[in-house]
Amino acid sequence: MPSLLPSSLFARVLLTLVLTFGSFALITFFTVVYYALFPVVQRSTADLAAFMELSARTLVQLPEDMQPDYHDKLLDDYQLWLRPEPEAPKDLHDYYFPYVQRLSEALSERAGAKVRMQSNVIDDKRWFWVELETPQGQVWAGFPRDRINTKPMEGLFIISTLALLLLVVTASVLARRVTSPLTRLARAAEEVAKGRSPEPLPESGPRELADLARQFNETSQQVRELLADRTVLLAGISHDLRTPLTRLRLALEMLPRQTDPGLKERMERDLEEMNAQISQAVELGRTLGAGERQRLDIGRLVAEVVGGRPRIVWQPGRPCIQAVNAMALRRILGNLIENALRYSQAQVELRMDCNYRAAVIFVLDRGPGIPEAEREAVFRPFYRLERSRNRRTGGSGLGLAVARQLAVANNMEIHLSSRVGGGTVASVRLPPEDEPPDDEALADDDGAAPSAAPVAPPLPVA
Repeated sequence: MPSLLPSSLFARVLLTLVLTFGSFALITFFTVVYYALFPVVQRSTADLAAFMELSARTLVQLPEDMQPDYHDKLLDDYQLWLRPEPEAPKDLHDYYFPYVQRLSEALSERAGAKVRMQSNVIDDKRWFWVELETPQGQVWAGFPRDRINTKPMEGLFIISTLALLLLVVTASVLARRVTSPLTRLARAAEEVAKGRSPEPLPESGPRELADLARQFNETSQQVRELLADRTVLLAGISHDLRTPLTRLRLALEMLPRQTDPGLKERMERDLEEMNAQISQAVELGRTLGAGERQRLDIGRLVAEVVGGRPRIVWQPGRPCIQAVNAMALRRILGNLIENALRYSQAQVELRMDCNYRAAVIFVLDRGPGIPEAEREAVFRPFYRLERSRNRRTGGSGLGLAVARQLAVANNMEIHLSSRVGGGTVASVRLPPEDEPPDDEALADDDGAAPSAAPVAPPLPVA
């Protein structure tokens, strides 16, 4: 069952802070409303209910010649309109307003019966009306919305918006302070995994994060030292082994002429295999880091790698200008081509799909193929599908390991897949381009700029 939590640490920390502070803000809001605002509203509505009832009783008890003056004074000074007549104001309807709802309850408590307040609009101004019972008859009492001078919904919206904005901004800052050092640490660890040497992390901030950065810097330094020691060790072993190999080769050359030619040929072949194995082991032990990238025509580079070797099919197309580490790409393609030639007796095809964002080079063979479960394992050093350890049938098991290490260090990707009809497809995806190249950079030898179409169509499956 998939988790409902966000995947990133920043999102999880932000969600936790928002929920925590949001819950606290809601509890605080309802506490203030219940223990501060609600008592004030109760007292205010009780006073207004008493004033309306007293004003209505006073009006009907005054002589008729004094009632107009009293009515005008209430309307001018207190915005209270009294109508000592049984006929209700026109166009009354129900209108929900929290303060008026509480006022209706206060009037009902004083009257001992349920009192219902209604509303209408007079001269574009909303009025609230209630029918009051007096000893002299019914009196309609009304007041305008402006008399209350409160805007609870607008205030609630402003408070909620500001609280939410402040909450999100504060939580984002706090979450970023927690996750930023971890993000830098993750990126630096990724650089170390790719064989690079990242800059030391700043050992600042909270004590726990500073200690973590310090431990990572020390570990990264130890990894660099171990890799350097490994390279020195393998170089020393290579030198020590090649010295007796050279003596053996000299001794082999000095054998008498009557020596069995077949025996001499087998011994020379064994010496060549030993020398090749030492060279590949040293190559794997070197620091295969990222090299300098330069813009060049990938098609020409592939043609140089192919050279005039037989059983390789390569048809160059339009120029494909990309920024790559040329030396690393040559070694990667060389290893993939050698691997394809070794396992396939048929032709090996090279194709390329190129656009300004990225270029992909495909090496297609008709060999026995690689099972899907083994496609990652073959990139491990000395891993071979062919278990006999015979170099004629399986090589040393280092070619693909070197190719993968070089690709990872230079932001390239190598993938293996099955080819329809049998065989393997090895693809090398070059680093993506940040910006499309200029037409002048893509111009061919004749000075004509190529079209925006890819150099080759997408790879067919057959």
